[in-house]
Amino acid sequence: MITCNGSGSLDNVAVGVDNRMRVLTQIPKKDSEKLRIYVDRHPELLEYPSVSVFPLIDEEKVKNYILVGIGKKPYPYGQADDFRIARKIMAAAMAWGVSELAVLVDTLEADIPTLIDGLLFRNYEFNHYKKNTKSHLVPMVNLVTSTEDVKELNMMCYVYTAIYEGIKTARDLVNMPPNELTPRKFSDIAAALCKSENITVETLNKWQLEKLKMGGLLAVGKGSMNNPQMVTVTYTGNTESRDKLAVVGKGITYDSGGLSLKDHENLEFMKSDMAGAATALGVIRALMLLKYPVNVMAVMPMAENVPSGMSFHVDDIITMLSGKTVEIKNTDAEGRLVLADGVTYAQKLGATKVIDLATLTGACVTALGTVRSGVIGNDQQWINHIFEGAARMNERVWQLPADREYESLLHSEVADLKNTGGRNAGAITAGLFIKQFIRPGVAWAHIDIAGTAFCEQKDETGFFGATGVGIKTVLELLKGGQP
Repeated sequence: MITCNGSGSLDNVAVGVDNRMRVLTQIPKKDSEKLRIYVDRHPELLEYPSVSVFPLIDEEKVKNYILVGIGKKPYPYGQADDFRIARKIMAAAMAWGVSELAVLVDTLEADIPTLIDGLLFRNYEFNHYKKNTKSHLVPMVNLVTSTEDVKELNMMCYVYTAIYEGIKTARDLVNMPPNELTPRKFSDIAAALCKSENITVETLNKWQLEKLKMGGLLAVGKGSMNNPQMVTVTYTGNTESRDKLAVVGKGITYDSGGLSLKDHENLEFMKSDMAGAATALGVIRALMLLKYPVNVMAVMPMAENVPSGMSFHVDDIITMLSGKTVEIKNTDAEGRLVLADGVTYAQKLGATKVIDLATLTGACVTALGTVRSGVIGNDQQWINHIFEGAARMNERVWQLPADREYESLLHSEVADLKNTGGRNAGAITAGLFIKQFIRPGVAWAHIDIAGTAFCEQKDETGFFGATGVGIKTVLELLKGGQP
């Protein structure tokens, strides 16, 4: 829980410090004298990005001051730097095992929405499968201010709390092991989470998929004993509008590559290949609390891509839901197949705009690393909105080119197209494959989160695992009404 000027304890306090030491006027005098002596002995603590803990012991109790260096900030200094500091503050609080954290906002000189965002981002752990493990979460965060509008800040705290409820949902799902999170299990969790008068949940099983001729999703799931599912959750917040945003998420609960088997190194963390679907569900979960007057459907094609005697093959030709035929050249290029059926199904259900999110290509990771997600689409204005929304919400993206020449790489001699364009421009051709299934007049954008959905090594704050990337961006687009 995070509030502004609540009634919580001031025993654990985060404060900004630099050479001016204006914080000394905002804490008890006996504390300020000791703090002044301490920082005079350790001047390095006054500089960005230092975050350290100063335990102060008096006759009555122990207080912890989390000292945040705000001096000598780099130029240019921006929102991303405040986001970093906020995450480090929370990491320090978690490391010290505090149950309540007070943050003296006026001393930090930080962008307050970004401060809230960063604090909540880091206040997460996944220890569901550990025995006798003590939680390090900070249950209560209190923003203390004498200069800001308290009512406005409390509303902001509520909005971000709702957003992070959706992000927690997504993170927990992505962090689950693949032996437990099967396509059917995912659909059961979605149905259990999304119970509301304005929400409907639909799950299509293998036999229903066959009846609808969803050839892409069926092909990918053929090799597994865990049958594919198409899960659709629809949130109706504005019955008077026909506009409907589809958030289509790739839901490969484990991706071995199929018969085009990955090597051992690339098999690790492939449980995260359903992060797109988790993001789509997380958006709905947050909307249940935010109650935005918008219409959104989360379309989540779920499957497990593993090799067996039943697996689809290289050189197969499959017929998609749209009726187009696809020549398979790599069974490890499976995500675009399920997404193609997903966006087709979303449009059949009335989607007027489409965003798809997927851990789609290693090529995107090669190009952008783990810093930015790749974006490609068919409507520049729609892409611009996504770019701006992502920047405001500390989720960085980068636009990939969509020149027509790239589409020629998907040409097949024996089918309407093939499922891979080869090594060159792999992230681009993967996105443009999905474009072939978008109807004229429907604004579409594809976000490749392969490098940003899962933190494979602990970062400087100790964060590890699923990030929930994409949820904040989509919700920002919806904040002012139907995008």
